[in-house]
Amino acid sequence: MRIYLLKPVCFENLDRMARQLLAQGQAKEAETPGLVGSSFAFRAAVEHARRLAGCDGDVLIQAESGTGKELVARMIHRLSRRCQAAMVAVNCAAFPEALLESELFGYAKGAFTGALAAKPGKLELAHRGTLLLDEVGDMPLALQPKLLRALQEREFDRLGDLQPVKVDLRVIATTNRPLESMVKAGQFRADLYYRLNVLPLVLPPLRQRGKDVIELAEHFARQYAAPGKLPKLTAEFLLRLERHSWPGNVRELANLMQRAVVLSGETVGADALDPPPWQESPPLEAVPDAASGASDNLRAGASLASIEKRLLELTLTATGGNRSRTAEMLGVSLRTVRNKIRCYGLPPRRSLCP
Repeated sequence: MRIYLLKPVCFENLDRMARQLLAQGQAKEAETPGLVGSSFAFRAAVEHARRLAGCDGDVLIQAESGTGKELVARMIHRLSRRCQAAMVAVNCAAFPEALLESELFGYAKGAFTGALAAKPGKLELAHRGTLLLDEVGDMPLALQPKLLRALQEREFDRLGDLQPVKVDLRVIATTNRPLESMVKAGQFRADLYYRLNVLPLVLPPLRQRGKDVIELAEHFARQYAAPGKLPKLTAEFLLRLERHSWPGNVRELANLMQRAVVLSGETVGADALDPPPWQESPPLEAVPDAASGASDNLRAGASLASIEKRLLELTLTATGGNRSRTAEMLGVSLRTVRNKIRCYGLPPRRSLCP
């Protein structure tokens, strides 16, 4: 008969291992706040972003609007060696050309009327850190050569200044536009595109992420729910979420979940996705008003009399034949309304009433 002596289990070691695994999971989650999802396509993109964070090359993130491009860009900065410095963002679609140039490169004192003091640009503020060029596909074509030189040489000239400014920074550019097609169409400079596209990253749209829709819905439900009042998401509600195409991606889902949580009670059912009852009724302007209806006869060459007659008819109809109210709406006297009715041979008051 054989006797096996089992090594005693050290529960203290098991507890320590469990705490380590938990800490690793929490640390990994802390690295990617807001990046929720376990689908293969999404996790592969996030892991690729982690690898890009380990080097110092410029990154071009291409994805549809609402997919979380800026969240991924901030994760890359947070995991990079530049994390102790600032990440400075500029939205290239938010400024006209002249203002975008001063926003990026800054200006010297007296560079133009009203420049009472020098202002550093975003490139200068991002020194030793990261510059986020958000929606770079919307940058004006005339400004792209100056940006290209700044990225190539890591130096630039402020507006109105003769001394070049040297910077040490990393660039992360994001866009929801097809830059390669824009290059072929002459809408984006090819040399700038190849300068930005050093380390490409493509994020999948929400419709390609499968069950991530459910994970994100539960995440947003927790985020928007009142403390201690987490609503229950019914199976019918989640099924309808899965079947939606999500053209607005995660941003659309976040807005929908906020609305559903706010307007629902303890349970969020499929009816939370339906429009409110008051939106199903006809528009408030069911009765044509005088201003909109006047366009019926408003055309080049139309006589003033025909336009005046039509305007009077529509206003009388809108007021139910009330001549005093008609005069008030048209800004004329009651006598004028009576005279015009008689002049144009309009029907009596009772015929105008509905």
